Amino acid sequence: MSKKKMEEAYGDVSLEMLADLTLTNGISGHERDVQEVFKDWVKESVDSIEYDNLGSIIAIKKGQENGPKVMFAGHIDEIGFLVKNIDNNGYIRLHPVGGWWPHVLLSQPVTITTRKGHAYVGVVGSKAPHGMKPEVRNKVLSMDEIFVDIGVSSKEEVELIGIQIGDMVTPKADFHVLANPNYLMSKAWDDRVGAAIVMDIMRNLKGLDLVSTVYGVGTVQEEVGLRGAKTAAQRINPDVAITLDVTIATDTPGEDNRIKLGVGATLEVMDGSYIGHKGLLYMLQDLADDLKIDTQFEMLAAGGTDSGEIHKVHDGVIALTVSIPARYIHSHYGIIHRKDYADTVKLLTEFVKTFDNKHLITLQEYKTMPF
Repeated sequence: MSKKKMEEAYGDVSLEMLADLTLTNGISGHERDVQEVFKDWVKESVDSIEYDNLGSIIAIKKGQENGPKVMFAGHIDEIGFLVKNIDNNGYIRLHPVGGWWPHVLLSQPVTITTRKGHAYVGVVGSKAPHGMKPEVRNKVLSMDEIFVDIGVSSKEEVELIGIQIGDMVTPKADFHVLANPNYLMSKAWDDRVGAAIVMDIMRNLKGLDLVSTVYGVGTVQEEVGLRGAKTAAQRINPDVAITLDVTIATDTPGEDNRIKLGVGATLEVMDGSYIGHKGLLYMLQDLADDLKIDTQFEMLAAGGTDSGEIHKVHDGVIALTVSIPARYIHSHYGIIHRKDYADTVKLLTEFVKTFDNKHLITLQEYKTMPF
């Protein structure tokens, strides 16, 4: 009887780029270092790089003068905290930036970055369970009860090393290829994986002659209200926009197994911020079939993606979100699958390589047809 072999790593995926992107610290409003990583990996493949006034980075691959404008967007901010208060004993209280469940924070390391760029490691404090009453042990702490210990004895020592109110606090993690090499674990997959897909699409277009002008955008401040998407889309005024973002994988114990890792491309029908353009969804579905890429469909009743703001700018934008399933998002570590990444890059690269005015007219006329 032959033994089953472990899967080989799927697709052409740059682990160096993914690690570079995910491990760079940058919460909402503090994305400058991530912006530089994005720029370094795409600058040789595009014609120009611009920025809007909030800090979203826009890499541009020029097409024909009268061709469509296609925007790909992945947000480059991650969730984290700001220093809220420093008590007399040097313990640091936190203000959340983005959505946190405090249950996942206890005993986890964080990095505090000062105004001068110095980084200090601390740990979220937790009590020993010995003798703890059940009502205390089973309680999820509120953010007001969470504190960081950076290993000092007083407030004065914290101030001496330059930490002040408002400094950025980020989860501290490492990049891991797991037992099956298709499973990748790191911090900030929400949404550095989407930004990386945008970057790889732009890298794949190097040297090609396109009809469409393509805008690869790393948006800022998504986690606090889709803010960078709005200003970037206002600047670009795209004809078509595709957002790349994570969605919640439900293939873990106790879940419904509806959204799985390792399927291929996940097309989002709607979320709490927008309803996807059905013509664009069907166009990508048909292309995926032609490319023999498997698809699954996502619908979220709550939560939003950058499509929520992009589709409303000017007189409206044909928009869709393509999702990347991830486990354990909004924590120190998430897990994604290489097949979802590589297949999404392939699908969207092939889409934009052939997208022209005829395709755009097809999508524009679809709005007059019944869904």
